[in-house]
Amino acid sequence: MFATAALTLAAAVALAPAASAQEDYIDPTGPYDATDYFVTPFDPEAFGAKGNMGLILSPYGTQGLQCRGFHGRIWDCTQTLEDGSVNRLIRLSPDSYPSRIMREVWAYDPFNTGSAG
Repeated sequence: MFATAALTLAAAVALAPAASAQEDYIDPTGPYDATDYFVTPFDPEAFGAKGNMGLILSPYGTQGLQCRGFHGRIWDCTQTLEDGSVNRLIRLSPDSYPSRIMREVWAYDPFNTGSAG
Protein backbone atom coordinates (compact mmCIF):
# COMPACT_ATOMS: atom_id res chain seq x y z
CA MET A 1 0.00 0.00 0.00
CA PHE A 2 2.85 2.40 0.79
CA ALA A 3 4.51 1.56 -2.53
CA THR A 4 1.28 2.27 -4.40
CA ALA A 5 0.89 5.65 -2.68
CA ALA A 6 4.53 6.52 -3.44
CA LEU A 7 4.11 5.58 -7.11
CA THR A 8 0.90 7.61 -7.36
CA LEU A 9 2.59 10.63 -5.78
CA ALA A 10 5.62 10.30 -8.06
CA ALA A 11 3.38 10.09 -11.13
CA ALA A 12 1.37 13.13 -10.04
CA VAL A 13 4.53 15.17 -9.53
CA ALA A 14 6.00 14.04 -12.85
CA LEU A 15 2.83 14.81 -14.80
CA ALA A 16 1.97 18.10 -13.09
CA PRO A 17 2.53 21.15 -15.31
CA ALA A 18 5.71 22.94 -14.40
CA ALA A 19 5.19 26.47 -13.13
CA SER A 20 7.30 28.97 -14.95
CA ALA A 21 9.28 31.35 -12.77
CA GLN A 22 9.10 33.90 -15.59
CA GLU A 23 5.28 33.95 -15.52
CA ASP A 24 5.19 34.51 -11.75
CA TYR A 25 7.74 37.35 -11.74
CA ILE A 26 6.36 40.79 -10.94
CA ASP A 27 8.76 43.65 -11.62
CA PRO A 28 8.77 45.82 -8.47
CA THR A 29 9.77 48.87 -10.51
CA GLY A 30 6.57 48.87 -12.58
CA PRO A 31 5.49 50.29 -14.85
CA TYR A 32 2.81 51.84 -12.67
CA ASP A 33 0.11 54.44 -13.19
CA ALA A 34 1.80 57.78 -12.49
CA THR A 35 -1.07 60.06 -13.53
CA ASP A 36 -1.60 61.34 -9.97
CA TYR A 37 2.12 62.13 -9.62
CA PHE A 38 2.13 64.79 -12.39
CA VAL A 39 0.55 68.19 -13.00
CA THR A 40 0.53 70.40 -16.12
CA PRO A 41 1.92 73.95 -15.95
CA PHE A 42 -1.59 75.22 -16.81
CA ASP A 43 -3.06 73.85 -13.57
CA PRO A 44 -3.76 76.83 -11.26
CA GLU A 45 -2.01 75.01 -8.40
CA ALA A 46 1.03 73.85 -10.44
CA PHE A 47 3.33 76.38 -8.81
CA GLY A 48 1.50 76.51 -5.50
CA ALA A 49 -0.10 73.65 -3.57
CA LYS A 50 0.92 71.08 -6.24
CA GLY A 51 4.46 72.44 -6.54
CA ASN A 52 5.89 69.17 -5.21
CA MET A 53 4.41 67.16 -8.10
CA GLY A 54 6.23 66.30 -11.30
CA LEU A 55 5.58 68.68 -14.18
CA ILE A 56 4.41 67.21 -17.51
CA LEU A 57 4.66 69.18 -20.75
CA SER A 58 2.35 67.37 -23.13
CA PRO A 59 -0.50 68.33 -25.47
CA TYR A 60 -2.38 65.39 -23.89
CA GLY A 61 -2.16 66.66 -20.32
CA THR A 62 -1.82 64.08 -17.58
CA GLN A 63 -3.84 61.29 -19.21
CA GLY A 64 -2.32 57.81 -19.33
CA LEU A 65 1.03 58.43 -17.66
CA GLN A 66 3.07 55.40 -16.65
CA CYS A 67 6.55 55.30 -15.15
CA ARG A 68 8.95 52.89 -13.59
CA GLY A 69 10.11 53.78 -10.12
CA PHE A 70 11.68 52.62 -6.91
CA HIS A 71 12.07 54.39 -3.56
CA GLY A 72 10.85 57.76 -4.83
CA ARG A 73 12.99 57.77 -7.99
CA ILE A 74 11.23 57.51 -11.37
CA TRP A 75 12.45 56.71 -14.87
CA ASP A 76 11.24 55.43 -18.24
CA CYS A 77 7.97 57.38 -18.34
CA THR A 78 5.46 56.93 -21.17
CA GLN A 79 2.04 58.29 -22.05
CA THR A 80 -0.69 56.07 -23.45
CA LEU A 81 -3.25 57.92 -25.54
CA GLU A 82 -6.92 57.09 -26.09
CA ASP A 83 -6.10 55.42 -29.42
CA GLY A 84 -3.74 53.01 -27.60
CA SER A 85 -0.49 54.48 -28.90
CA VAL A 86 2.30 54.65 -26.34
CA ASN A 87 4.60 57.66 -26.45
CA ARG A 88 7.94 57.87 -24.69
CA LEU A 89 8.43 60.97 -22.53
CA ILE A 90 11.70 62.87 -22.25
CA ARG A 91 13.13 63.82 -18.85
CA LEU A 92 14.06 67.51 -18.94
CA SER A 93 15.18 67.82 -15.34
CA PRO A 94 18.31 66.11 -14.05
CA ASP A 95 17.78 62.98 -12.01
CA SER A 96 17.77 64.63 -8.60
CA TYR A 97 17.64 61.49 -6.48
CA PRO A 98 18.39 61.22 -3.56
CA SER A 99 18.35 64.89 -2.62
CA ARG A 100 15.08 65.71 -4.48
CA ILE A 101 15.95 69.41 -4.45
CA MET A 102 14.72 69.86 -8.02
CA ARG A 103 11.26 69.22 -9.43
CA GLU A 104 10.87 66.41 -11.99
CA VAL A 105 10.01 67.78 -15.46
CA TRP A 106 9.02 65.46 -18.31
CA ALA A 107 7.94 66.30 -21.86
CA TYR A 108 6.08 64.66 -24.71
CA ASP A 109 8.43 63.59 -27.51
CA PRO A 110 6.79 64.45 -30.86
CA PHE A 111 9.51 62.59 -32.77
CA ASN A 112 8.79 59.23 -31.12
CA THR A 113 5.00 59.21 -31.28
CA GLY A 114 3.66 55.69 -30.86
CA SER A 115 7.12 54.14 -30.76
CA ALA A 116 7.34 53.14 -27.12
CA GLY A 117 5.25 49.99 -27.11
